[in-house]
Amino acid sequence: MLQMNKNKVKITVIIPIYNAEEYIAQCLESLMRQTYRDFELIIVNDGSTDKSAEICNRFAGQYENINVMHKHNGGLISARISGLQKASGQYIAFVDADDWVDQDFLELLVTWMESEQSDIVMMGCIKEEKNTSEKMYNRFEKGVYERENLEKNVFPQMLHFQGFYEFGILPFMWNKLYKKELLLECYDGIDTDIYDGEDAAVVFPYLLHTYRAVICDDVMYHYRIHGTSMTARKKQDYYANVAKLYLHLYKRFMQSEYQGCLLKQLDQYMRRMIWNGNPGSFIDTDENVFPFDKVFKGASIILYAAGNVGRRYHAQIQKTGYCCLMAWVDQNWEQEELQQLGVESPDVIEERDFDYVVIAVEKLETARQVKALLLAKGVVDSKII
Repeated sequence: MLQMNKNKVKITVIIPIYNAEEYIAQCLESLMRQTYRDFELIIVNDGSTDKSAEICNRFAGQYENINVMHKHNGGLISARISGLQKASGQYIAFVDADDWVDQDFLELLVTWMESEQSDIVMMGCIKEEKNTSEKMYNRFEKGVYERENLEKNVFPQMLHFQGFYEFGILPFMWNKLYKKELLLECYDGIDTDIYDGEDAAVVFPYLLHTYRAVICDDVMYHYRIHGTSMTARKKQDYYANVAKLYLHLYKRFMQSEYQGCLLKQLDQYMRRMIWNGNPGSFIDTDENVFPFDKVFKGASIILYAAGNVGRRYHAQIQKTGYCCLMAWVDQNWEQEELQQLGVESPDVIEERDFDYVVIAVEKLETARQVKALLLAKGVVDSKII
């Protein structure tokens, strides 16, 4: 059993959980293997209806540094605030229930925090999808940033760095270490109904409170993407959520002396959020539009056909990065032109893992014929779009 000296607790790790029975054990096991021991773990069960609570209670019975709180479902922000109010540590880290961390995750964060007397430590992460892993980094050079450097270089580009959309500072709550008292200020008065962009609603106002920050290029946090995660779903009130997020950040940024550069970034961020709600609206209306509304963001797809429609879909996928293209196939794949485009034989469908096959043809009758071929190959009807 991991022993905890309550007088030595420096870090409180908070895990909000809602129906994560498939992943929570791996998450908790990764935290119980930490090389840094002086931490408490607060699990906030936000009204789970599956076996998540049972699994968490079992771990709490094995490890004395785990405390499980049970509450009615109130959303992610509400759960994090509940954990923060019970926290004993002077430093706070967050982990999501479907993710996991490397064993020296906490040790690295607290070492940087204390050796540099920092207000925040920020690292990268690894985006874990079904078949791929991708390292993600903050866009600023690693190092220690004093207030003057933050004001000059980080604040003007932290929310929108460049391009179609690229964060300067990764907006996630969970790849960072914070000071408890500063976090409490940032959560004070926040709209707990915000459910998409809720991390950004805290991370960027928090940074405005900092006078010394550490950016490191380590990647010890594993961020799992799956079809049932919040990142893959959008609720009917999505645009109401975007409005609440905007009002929250607008208010916080207007209180800052850097409101000029912050509001410009906020405008770009809101454009991104609206795009997330309806990616097709950003495609020229005279083109065929990829079926964004039928494919969840981050899905693994096979694109079937490489004619005019297929090429437009392919260009839209490449431009937006909306989903992961596992293969682009066509019955005429042996043609030299298609070979140069990287088009493969439809036979590879039987070899690849995917969430959907998207048929990209103009004529409905042709699409029906392709669908019949896919069904004959054993592709499940619900995976054909």
